[in-house]
Amino acid sequence: MDTTGAIGLSSSKYWSRVLSCYVFTLLEILAVYFSLFDSLLTRWRTPVFSEEVNLLNISEGEQVLHVGCGAFPSASIMIAQLHQAKVVGIDNNPIAVKLAQICINRKQLSHLITIILGDGVEYPVDSFDVIFIAINVWPIEKVLSHLVQSMKPTARILCKASQHDIAQVLQKEEIALLFTVESQLEHPNSQSFVLRKKT
Repeated sequence: MDTTGAIGLSSSKYWSRVLSCYVFTLLEILAVYFSLFDSLLTRWRTPVFSEEVNLLNISEGEQVLHVGCGAFPSASIMIAQLHQAKVVGIDNNPIAVKLAQICINRKQLSHLITIILGDGVEYPVDSFDVIFIAINVWPIEKVLSHLVQSMKPTARILCKASQHDIAQVLQKEEIALLFTVESQLEHPNSQSFVLRKKT
C-alpha cells in the first residue's frame, strides 16, 4: 500500500491527514445530532470560514458549489446565511449526504442549500460562480483537472490545505499552467488558496 499519497507526502503527513479527516467526520456526525457539538464546531470553524468566504467576495444571486461538504456542511451554511447565495453541497459518501440533508432541514436552510450525492471529479460545474473545495477532498489533482475543463472562466475556487500539501500540488507544472493563485490565507493548522483559471 502506498502511504505517500498522490504527491509524495511523507508517511507521517499522509497518516496525519487521514486521521484528521476521521476526527472531523466524527465531530460532524455528533454536530448533526447534538446542539452542543453543533455550537462548538460552528464556533471553532467560524473565524477561518468567515475569512475564506470574504476572500471569495460572493454576491447575492451567485451559484456556489461546495465539494466535499461532509455531514455538517459549515461552509455551505455560512455562505447561505451571510450572502443569501444558492449553494449546492456535494459529497461522495451517501451517509454524509443523508446527515447533511438532516442538518440543513433542521437549520431551515433548504430553500438556499441543496445537498446531493456527487463527486468532484465528475460533477457538472459550468453553472457555478464559486467552487469551495473542502479540506477533506484528497487527492485534489483530479478535481482541479475536472474543474478547469468545464468551469466558468470567471469562477473562483477556494481550496483548503493541511500541512502545505495543496501548496505542493499548486507548484506542480501541470497545475501551475492551469491556475493563478489570486490570494491565500495562512492559519496554524491549515492554508486556503483562491484560484482562478488562466485564460
